[in-house]
Amino acid sequence: MRRLAASFVVALCAMGPAQAFDTETEAVLSGLKIGKRLPNAAVATLMRASERWCYFEADGQCRWTDIYLDVTPEGARFEIGNAWDDTVDIYFVDEGEFRDDVFICQSGNGWVASVRAMSREDGTPLGGRELDALKQEIAGGLGDENACFDYILEAVDADGQTVTLLQRQYRDGVTDPADDAPVTIHFDPAEARTLGLAF
Repeated sequence: MRRLAASFVVALCAMGPAQAFDTETEAVLSGLKIGKRLPNAAVATLMRASERWCYFEADGQCRWTDIYLDVTPEGARFEIGNAWDDTVDIYFVDEGEFRDDVFICQSGNGWVASVRAMSREDGTPLGGRELDALKQEIAGGLGDENACFDYILEAVDADGQTVTLLQRQYRDGVTDPADDAPVTIHFDPAEARTLGLAF
């Protein structure tokens, strides 16, 4: 843990005159500690400043991604992208509510209606009956959507313009490490555009 903390300090000091993060993000990061849970105000700043959140990133591929569209003190609206199967990627807009200073919780806003889908092979959008059938399939498989999440700071890479967090999931106030998800936050637009969706 001490080694990680030292690396964090070095990363921030290395920013120098050409800052890798905007002023607000840098100020927030300078007040955080590796291994500690982030307050919602810090999470909101990272959401607003970021280009894409990439979960379980490996070789430029993400199991799913978040792009934050609107962030307020009350919560956030965001687009989630993931591979539905080996032929189709889906994207949909969901919402979360900030609670108790450290949690963002699913709001159950009926996001299935917002689903759009594209062929993984050539990016062709699905429409008509094909898209409608996919939405019905998704809706039929939905379970309980009352989870809440918090975030632990794991690393800051100023040169790479990334921040790594651990997302923990809570149901009825209980978290299971099996549900933990590492997330790399990308702040560089060009780098964020290169990320793909793994299946």
